[in-house]
Amino acid sequence: MERQMINKKKRVFSFEPTKLPPSEVFTRKYISHLVPALKKLNMGKSSPQINQLTVKREVDKALALSAQEFAWSRFLLQKLSSSNNPTTTTSSSSIQTQILERSNDEDGEIEEKLKELQKLLPGGEEMNVEEILTEIGNYIKCLELQTSALKSIVQDAT
Repeated sequence: MERQMINKKKRVFSFEPTKLPPSEVFTRKYISHLVPALKKLNMGKSSPQINQLTVKREVDKALALSAQEFAWSRFLLQKLSSSNNPTTTTSSSSIQTQILERSNDEDGEIEEKLKELQKLLPGGEEMNVEEILTEIGNYIKCLELQTSALKSIVQDAT
């Protein structure tokens, strides 16, 4: 009887859930969206080469779906689901007007940099300065994680 008890393995479960670093959580989400999309593209390809723009679209869509907690992600999804024509809104022009009214000679340079950030960030034209500065940091972090995930996929494939 003692021998049976010794042979039985006891399983130990933690009451605390395993906490993954945010970068690993993002990478897992990203890969879980990207890999099925790329497989679907590969299976449905009718031409010898998959269109580069189609792959870029799927890569961007996986990025947006992986970071849905950020405003730029929602704007990127909207952009991807709509036509390729850029849209302009009255709210973006009103924000730019407000920035212009408050600017002086020293603020002119800052204003130009903010306009550049607005163009780079999906939905940036519709955000105020505070939102842009918050979202741009998160967007850059997600782009860096996206790059490392894509690099690891390429290395594994070769």
